[in-house]
Amino acid sequence: MNYFVYVDGILGVKTNEKEFPWSYGTVAPESTKEKFDECKIKINVDVRHSNDVFGADINLDKMGKYHYFSANRKENKVYYERNFFGKSKLRYSIEINGNEINVIVGKNYMKYVKHRIMGLHSMSYTLTDITAGLLLKNGIATIHCSAVNEDNQSIIIFAPPNTGKTLTSIQLCKDHNFKFIAEDFALTDGENVWAVPWTSTFRYYDDINESKVDTIVNKITSVLPIMELISVKKNKSIDTYLGEDSIKHFSRATDIVVLERGKSDIERDKAEGLRKLINLNKYEFNYHKAPSIVVMDYFNEGFSPEAMYDTEKKILNKLIDNCNYVSISEEDALNYANVVLREVVEKKR
Repeated sequence: MNYFVYVDGILGVKTNEKEFPWSYGTVAPESTKEKFDECKIKINVDVRHSNDVFGADINLDKMGKYHYFSANRKENKVYYERNFFGKSKLRYSIEINGNEINVIVGKNYMKYVKHRIMGLHSMSYTLTDITAGLLLKNGIATIHCSAVNEDNQSIIIFAPPNTGKTLTSIQLCKDHNFKFIAEDFALTDGENVWAVPWTSTFRYYDDINESKVDTIVNKITSVLPIMELISVKKNKSIDTYLGEDSIKHFSRATDIVVLERGKSDIERDKAEGLRKLINLNKYEFNYHKAPSIVVMDYFNEGFSPEAMYDTEKKILNKLIDNCNYVSISEEDALNYANVVLREVVEKKR
């Protein structure tokens, strides 16, 4: 078995695969069973390389049906089966037992379903949705942000996609010696922030890549976005660029920044800030309508996406209440870091 820890003490995966890239981390280094056992939420992914996915004692015909799903009422387990090529099937089962997620998935599903397309959701996307929901049941929200730390100040940066939150966090780390927390995802309970450091969307920025090959690939991707779906190079982790001691894994959240494009402006209305945080998280996360969660909720009332969403809003409300808040508008994304230093960091010194 292989073990990967994506958030220290919070989220780990055990799998018979050599890697498990997903939204919570595409470049996580291999960990240990001891570190995995320390995690609050544990995910077990068993990829079957035979047709034995459900087991001989499972009879889907005797279960309740929901499109391609089957399940028994009052059980936190669903089965997915769909015709593939010829007599082959796409199959998986997911069981939620407390804070443990157990997945058995056929090799065809893992090999051929890589994205969200035509009603099919890859296992990585499916588990992202379920994990986000399970974290919320534990009072922890996944937030779509970048984040950095300097001494006792942890700054969480939100922005619409492609605005500059990743670039800003990288600039603060490379040019101003901040500790790295996140560049795409982080976790919060409304008071603290946990690093989700093993994502790698920063690889598309030329100023952090030293390789000429990486720079060329980034240029091609900007012209042909479809290249993002094709693995053409080995992704690297953030500590490769910033150093092994560059990550701040846990800290108290102190500041929230929202970045926007437009005429230079500063705004500090927390009510407006909360509205934006809720909106930006809703854009990124799909657990509200994720098929696996909707079906789980249909057969068992204990896994309600509406309750999860209410919890997320309460956590975001608590977060913005506990933090200083500023919205920064700039026409040039390269200016954000300097404005963050001026309006957030220097004002506390």
